[in-house]
Amino acid sequence: MSLEDEIFQNNLKKSKKKSSMKSIESLKKDIKKLSYEQSIDALESILANVQDENITLDEIQTNYIKGHLLLKHSEELLNFVEQELKQINPENLN
Repeated sequence: MSLEDEIFQNNLKKSKKKSSMKSIESLKKDIKKLSYEQSIDALESILANVQDENITLDEIQTNYIKGHLLLKHSEELLNFVEQELKQINPENLN
């Protein structure tokens, strides 16, 4: 591989990485808007998609990232509700 080809490949990788980071940030914003139930539905959809034998490597990567973000969001929502439940005073429920 010539030096020019190597430079081109490195620049291409950097460009793809920047583009990928922007798309991940956009995906994070979209996921933050989802309810717990919507997050679970999206995770189930990803699971069904991943089980498809005709899935491409790019789709696997995308599903992995999206699934990770959805799982993290779902856990955050559950933790928030758990903290709220711990703060409920049982005396106020009577």
